[in-house]
Formats: sequence, C-alpha cells, structure tokens
Amino acid sequence: MKTKIKTVHEEQFDNKNIVVGILLNYSEEDNNWKDSFTYYYHDNIYIFFNTIIELINYLLYGEKNMKRAYMPEEIFDQYFDAEYIDGIFKNKLNWV
Repeated sequence: MKTKIKTVHEEQFDNKNIVVGILLNYSEEDNNWKDSFTYYYHDNIYIFFNTIIELINYLLYGEKNMKRAYMPEEIFDQYFDAEYIDGIFKNKLNWV
C-alpha cells in the first residue's frame, strides 16, 4: 500500500524548538485508509505516541511506561517530503 503523511495540527511553545502536533498517515488509493499519531518535537528528534493521553502523561508527568517511537528530524523529513511511503508509517517506526 502506498501512503502519505501530513501534519494535521501543530502548536509551538514559546521556545520555537518545541512542538506538539498530530500527524496523519493516509492512503488515497486504499479505501481512504488512515491512521494518526501525536508527536513531540524537540532538539531535532520526533517522539511519536499512539494517543493524546500518552503524550500528555509523557510531558506532564514524566511517565515513560507507554509505547513511543523516536525518529531524527532528517529521517522524518525524508518520509514527509516523499511522493509516497511504501507501506504504513507506523511500521517505519521503532516502538520502545
């Protein structure tokens, strides 16, 4: 399946180097398949979470027991700028 990713919503903190947002992974060909992730960006690293609650628990309470995936900005930009992704974005992430 060929998919694409795009930012659906993004908010920057006063420090321009910290961003939280929602990323949409979708396919225009496969019955409008879609999936979404929340993310936190800081110091050229994206951290992806499956849910908004997991992102909040990570940021506000320092909870580290949930699944999350880290990706350097330069690798993320390759997927973001690509014409399409071969497969789904979730499978490109290494969840810890």
